[in-house]
Amino acid sequence: MSAGRTTPRAIWTLIGVETLCLLGSEISRFGVAVWIYRSTESVSAFSALLLANTVPGMVAALPAGSIVDRSSRKVVMIAAAILSLVGSLIVFGGAVLGELSMPIVVIGASLASIAESFQWPALSASIPLMATEEDLPKYNGFLESGRAASMFAGPVIAGFLLAFAKLPGLIAVELVTFVIATLVVASMTIPRPEPTAEGVEDTEGSVLADSVSGIKWIVAHKPLFKFLLVATFANFFISIGMVLMPPYGLSFLGEQSYGISTGVFGAGMIVGGFIYGALSSRLKNIQQFLWTALVLGGVYVAYGFARDVVGLSALNFLIAVIMTIGNAAIMTIWQTKVPDDLQGRVLSTMRLVADITIPVSFLIAGPLTDKLAPWLYERTHAASLWGTTASGPMGALFSVMGVVLFVGFVVATGIRDIREVEDRPTS
Repeated sequence: MSAGRTTPRAIWTLIGVETLCLLGSEISRFGVAVWIYRSTESVSAFSALLLANTVPGMVAALPAGSIVDRSSRKVVMIAAAILSLVGSLIVFGGAVLGELSMPIVVIGASLASIAESFQWPALSASIPLMATEEDLPKYNGFLESGRAASMFAGPVIAGFLLAFAKLPGLIAVELVTFVIATLVVASMTIPRPEPTAEGVEDTEGSVLADSVSGIKWIVAHKPLFKFLLVATFANFFISIGMVLMPPYGLSFLGEQSYGISTGVFGAGMIVGGFIYGALSSRLKNIQQFLWTALVLGGVYVAYGFARDVVGLSALNFLIAVIMTIGNAAIMTIWQTKVPDDLQGRVLSTMRLVADITIPVSFLIAGPLTDKLAPWLYERTHAASLWGTTASGPMGALFSVMGVVLFVGFVVATGIRDIREVEDRPTS
């Protein structure tokens, strides 16, 4: 691992511009979501947008990781930002000309997804080169908090601006934030990793052949591979939950109350980043991940019984804190275990495998909620526990997923390779 070759100011600058980009994206995304709702009133349109935001980046993930390791990570981040700008300009042009349509929105979202598949591993692989291993958890915690602050503030700012700036104005804000961030990154010095024998051997072939080396590396390191499968298992159910949260909350809350509960989720993510940084001096990352994972299962069970704004807000806050701590712990484990010059392809592969079930979750969440859950709910007489309102079947689904998550994490905790993943050698 790197001994830290840049100043803390440079790392904070990189985290700051990443947060700025995310804020611009959240402002623009809010405007696009409002446009879709007003123009189509279609759940399928939102599903199409979610898939466009996810699938293209997953397809590009493997070659993206290889290119990150073969190239200057600074150049990759700049190129990714330019690609995102192109996508935003396409949507901006459609909005200004009054010709915006779902195909244009999908194209813009797809380009942003591909850009993110390059941006994320380049950023994630750059921070370990700039920070000491002791300070890495702190910076990862603040990076997660920056993401959360963007999610929290973006919709609020967008809601205020939308009244007079309209959709083109919101997209223009995103364009400005990306231009500023790109110029700042271009002026920075980001170190390149020292080559290792393993890394040099892997980059001697074509980009296509090199793309699969991340898979080979992970499979060869069994504890990390098992740890990754746990994250994939969790993401499948968490993604279903993320799709269900809006209709579930709105089934018993008004729009204003639901907005409050959603805002609390963003606040929980900010707090989670700070808690992770504080806990890192006392607990190992794997301990933080496993404890928060077990708690998450219990919180999901309780989530299914929430029926008021106070209860839902408290549980949203807990889920956000838990997920932020868990995500930061996962990232730090991978950053400290993977050689610097392999991090682009390995981290890209890790993210691809961890997220591989998310499109499936998005696709089945609707039929599961609209058809299967009510059918089972009626035949198992579950109304005696979760009530007879429309919230009942969705609440029961949350609780069942919580039980499955808890049992799965208990099993994971019992696997020695996972418990000791930070202590196992990777060479």
